Amino acid sequence: MRELLRSGSLLLDAAMGTALMSRGLTGRAPAWNLSHPNVVRDVHAAHVAAGAEVVLTNTFVGASAEEAAAAIGLARASGARYVGGSLWAGAPDLATQIAQLADTDSLWLEAAISPEQALAAVRSRHHRRGSAGRPAQHVLRPKLWTPTARTAAGAVAAGYACSPWPLDASGADVAKPAADGWEPEDWARRAPRARLMGGCCGTDGRYLAALRATAR
Repeated sequence: MRELLRSGSLLLDAAMGTALMSRGLTGRAPAWNLSHPNVVRDVHAAHVAAGAEVVLTNTFVGASAEEAAAAIGLARASGARYVGGSLWAGAPDLATQIAQLADTDSLWLEAAISPEQALAAVRSRHHRRGSAGRPAQHVLRPKLWTPTARTAAGAVAAGYACSPWPLDASGADVAKPAADGWEPEDWARRAPRARLMGGCCGTDGRYLAALRATAR
């Protein structure tokens, strides 16, 4: 998977958190891996049905060991080609969270607010036994980590997620923009282009389908 993420093209998943909120979530999203597993699995499955080749675990805000294990199982049960471990790059217990996602195919360290925070996240990954063999991606906001810095740190891809959308996404490997009020077809036409594309807050299978129908 490393080379595919480094130089290939993949359709990523859409939003998990806002999907669960629309179904009644009021607390921590990872808790639903145990209390509402069918709902979490169905969100993943809807993304796969819309064409997603990579789904990210429902662990972004941090999960207990039990929640993380369930998250991986639910993502696998969706039938996705690949499962990525999703984590906030600034999590205070990031090293522990990384270790709990050792059974994923790749690690996605998301929402870093600076290259420095992204670099610290990569270092946490490399310091965890058993995690160094998995490719890591960084999805930054609002600054893009340069390819040179990314390569030196050991990440295979970097880019943007959520909102605001970047004014210039040139050089980005990853783009997962939020819906930001756009209808699927308009969103797909306007979204910044990257090799690895999907959706963030407010997007769902309709957005992925529209993205598939739009030249990337």
